[in-house]
Amino acid sequence: MNEIINDGNKTDEIEDFREKKDEKGFRHQLKKSNIFKKQFHHGIVKYYNSDFLADPSVSTVKHTLDESFGKRYSPYAEIVFKCKRKKLFKNIHHYPLREFEFVIVQVDNGIDVGTIYSCGEEAINKFHTVYREEEPEFSIIRHMNFDDFQKHKKNLEDEIRALAQIKAMVKEFNLEMKVTETEWQFDRQRLTVYFTAPQRIDFRELVKELARLFKTRIELRQISSREEAKRIGGMGPCGRCLCCTSFVSEFTHVTLDHARVQQLANNVAKLTGYCGRLKCCLLFEHDIYVDAFKNYPPLNSIIELPEGNAKLVKVDIFKNQAYIQMLSTGLYCYLPYPDMLRLWENNKIHPPKEEDIKKNLKEEFGIDEIDLLEDEMI
Repeated sequence: MNEIINDGNKTDEIEDFREKKDEKGFRHQLKKSNIFKKQFHHGIVKYYNSDFLADPSVSTVKHTLDESFGKRYSPYAEIVFKCKRKKLFKNIHHYPLREFEFVIVQVDNGIDVGTIYSCGEEAINKFHTVYREEEPEFSIIRHMNFDDFQKHKKNLEDEIRALAQIKAMVKEFNLEMKVTETEWQFDRQRLTVYFTAPQRIDFRELVKELARLFKTRIELRQISSREEAKRIGGMGPCGRCLCCTSFVSEFTHVTLDHARVQQLANNVAKLTGYCGRLKCCLLFEHDIYVDAFKNYPPLNSIIELPEGNAKLVKVDIFKNQAYIQMLSTGLYCYLPYPDMLRLWENNKIHPPKEEDIKKNLKEEFGIDEIDLLEDEMI
């Protein structure tokens, strides 16, 4: 399928590479993936990853040649690989790069193919923030050419066949693991197999058999449920792409204490993401709430009032007032911050004990659910 796209004074020809195969299942998977687009820029052929670049005519494409850089090329580019793995690379050859373009890069034991995810000023900012100014070890070798394209396309075809073969072998060895993805390194020096499992698996015999079958280095990589959700992707309840697939570079341990501090509803279904674990976004505003609550006593504190004792159940940091529940009557009322501060200074407020906080969490969510939500199996 060829279509002509007009972009101002420039006309680009986009060619969609989709092939039909004899095997019914393989034909369906390849057609569904729709990975490749070839775009011509003034006689220079560039290959793009349509998993990210749905329509070049309406997409915002950022260049490494940016006016803010004084017409010099960005020295870095963030590359994304299969399963949404991201890594920063040097652009020592000063290639003019565009987002979502395929490039050939150096890796530990050879060369691999990846997609430009960030370049220009955005890559510079990530170098200072996300990567903490750690100089990249490897660099970009070249743009993908036609021979590279053919080889990469063959690797993708072989990955589908390898996935089916490995799943059959896992079943034959009776291993309790779910193989989710396979990835050939571009030079076929390594075959990486991604899988999930409830516990550690002894797959030494499987690795020997795979090495004998594929005649290359085999790497079995166990991924967590968070990494599996990152690989698959999707839309969150907020209406945007999942944080782990868009901008979160590394996972941080999330606990129910993050939800408790922000006084979120005790609803496990709303607090968990597609991965079955607590949502990563529970961390985004946590520090702001922690700083704000330094001016308030902890939740569930007992407050001595003339009418009787009350329990602090909620703090509204925006209205600067607290909500309390009378222990004798069960009625709810609000307490202005100046009044609460005066009681606090007069030692009329008694914070809960640490064991009481954990006990309340167990009663609200259940000890088994807490262990499941907060556990990070790698």
